[in-house]
Amino acid sequence: MNGKAGEDGRNGFSGVDEPAGRTKFAARAFSKLKKAIVRSLQIPKKVDLPIYVKDIVGDIKQWDERDILFARTDLFYYFGSDSPEYKAYYEAHPEYLEYDTRVNNLPGMGKTGGVDTPMFDAQFEVIAKIASESFVDGEIAPHKTEITSEHIARKVKALARLFGADLVGIGPLRWEWVYSHVGRSFGNSEGFQKWGEPIDLIHNTSAIVIGIQMDYNLIQSAPDFPELLATAKGYATGAWISIQLAQYIRMLGFSARAHHLYNYRVLAVPVAVDCGLGELSRAGFMITRKFGPALRLAVVTTDMPMVHDPPVDIGVQSFCESCKICAENCPVGAIPVGEKVEFNGMRKWKLDEQKCFRYWHAAGTDCGLCMVSCPWTKPMNWFHKCMSLLATVKGPHQSLMAKADKLFYGKFKGVPRPDFIDLFES
Repeated sequence: MNGKAGEDGRNGFSGVDEPAGRTKFAARAFSKLKKAIVRSLQIPKKVDLPIYVKDIVGDIKQWDERDILFARTDLFYYFGSDSPEYKAYYEAHPEYLEYDTRVNNLPGMGKTGGVDTPMFDAQFEVIAKIASESFVDGEIAPHKTEITSEHIARKVKALARLFGADLVGIGPLRWEWVYSHVGRSFGNSEGFQKWGEPIDLIHNTSAIVIGIQMDYNLIQSAPDFPELLATAKGYATGAWISIQLAQYIRMLGFSARAHHLYNYRVLAVPVAVDCGLGELSRAGFMITRKFGPALRLAVVTTDMPMVHDPPVDIGVQSFCESCKICAENCPVGAIPVGEKVEFNGMRKWKLDEQKCFRYWHAAGTDCGLCMVSCPWTKPMNWFHKCMSLLATVKGPHQSLMAKADKLFYGKFKGVPRPDFIDLFES
């Protein structure tokens, strides 16, 4: 007995024969190595300034929310052609009238849902109900809670994740990413800021950005109706999280305003980049290491002092330079295949948003082909996590990886609808 125990002690496998023991030891070692690599994938390269800073070539002017396509659609849907707002806008911008009239005579999003359209409408209608100023903003507690900026930043992030956030970052609020005037107000409905009112967030110095991963299985049906459900779910979840998080901060005695689908006062994508969640991409999305571009964003702006997360460099600029998969999969050529161009003081890949938006209305969904075909949008398995790590390292291999993605996956083809969604019969 003692001799056997001694041999077991020398081999280190306690009662297991040596070949089998070595196999188990190797398996455990490989498992530990895999976990260590996976953990390393969650740590992007931190930089002092956002990567887009090197592309700034002039003054960046604030966007007027009245000029975005969704706000122009609201002029048709909520205000009508006889309203003062409609007349004032198109007198100032006659160049948009023909396009806007044509697009807003199309059926619009959700039409291919058939009997299941309420699955989409229910989510967006609830988001609308929690978009008024009484939900996104509110009364501030009279006394400020004394807490360090480091400690409250940890609390805010933990609470956001508890509420359901998949990603959360904290960063500065740059005035360039704040809209200048209100453009979306549900036709000046009660409880909303009026169309055309100046936006004042001057006292909000920080932003908290919440990222919600889109349902991977649903987006595989792009550009069909299930993808639209994934979009709605992302926005609905982000809306609930943002209004709760803003309420929490106000209860600590600080100003806080939620920004979500129907009541944004900021441009969420560049704000998210400033908060260290990812980089701007060829398709106009932000690409994150963990989820690629397949996520939806909500924001909370506040004057509460918090430690900011640094921006990141995950290799997106050089990757997108050689990879044109999103552009090749765009059905209307809205994504550029060429180099960056100067637009509003920055060099960027300029999306043709009018082509994109028109296709949304014609197809009845928000398409999603660029997002789902992106090599960064892949299942969350160990292999693709390793590939995302390799993709962040700048070099000629990035081009090879894009070519390998095309060879392995081919041009994206949407999968059939899941069983719980009926086929659409036109």
